[in-house]
Amino acid sequence: MVNNEAIVKIISDLTSIKGEPCKKTLQKIVFLVEAKGIDLGCDYGIHFYGPYSSDLDFAVRELCDEGVLSIQYTPLEHKIHVEDHIMGAQYNNEKVSEIVSEFGKDTASELELLATALYVYLKGRDIEKVTLGVKKIKGEKYSDQRISEAVNRLHRTGFFAT
Repeated sequence: MVNNEAIVKIISDLTSIKGEPCKKTLQKIVFLVEAKGIDLGCDYGIHFYGPYSSDLDFAVRELCDEGVLSIQYTPLEHKIHVEDHIMGAQYNNEKVSEIVSEFGKDTASELELLATALYVYLKGRDIEKVTLGVKKIKGEKYSDQRISEAVNRLHRTGFFAT
């Protein structure tokens, strides 16, 4: 079961950092949170834009139906707005806050690369195979240099075991 309070809090925090997040940004931030061992109830598989959780997507839609969230549809993205801040106000997790702070300013595309690289790493636990795995999933969307930078950042922020 998805931790709706945590999701609303993450959206609120992202909004205060960079403005209302799009659905892709939320998917990738929650994936990073889950990868740090914080169970928010979202199972992930690989999708066209990197790791994706249908659990999270369903929870966001339910929260919209309940009036807690709303989504503004634009030609390029779906922006998520918190309508009722009471739900997420009580949620407090230092690790979640650190992840949102670290990655909240990144673009959806940057998060897509980071999350995809981490997904590949978590499947095989071999840093040497991350570039090849990302290329297999994303094609030529990201250069070797950008993938290397993503791997370095994930290592620096403690996502890769040493």
